[in-house]
Amino acid sequence: MKVREAAFKALAQADRQGEPALRRTLADKPSLEMRRRIEDLPRRMLKNPSLATLRSLRAIAVLEHIGAPETRQVLQAQARGAPAARETRAAEGALRRLPH
Repeated sequence: MKVREAAFKALAQADRQGEPALRRTLADKPSLEMRRRIEDLPRRMLKNPSLATLRSLRAIAVLEHIGAPETRQVLQAQARGAPAARETRAAEGALRRLPH
């Protein structure tokens, strides 16, 4: 039971990067308990983002504020990350808001 809890905690901290694997697991018709746990993960992820995610989001906000050409390059690289990742979406938003 502790191993299972630790695994789900790790998944929640991974944010949305594990989402494709979770979708495949749901498609395989897991047990009711597993299905409920998997469906609860997005709520957990929004409520308790990992420290690494928070650091990345803050860094993206600072880069957007700076707005120098070099920062645009860093944001573009971040925007090429996992499509569902918060950091990717934040970088895409920052790029849209930066003046061209």
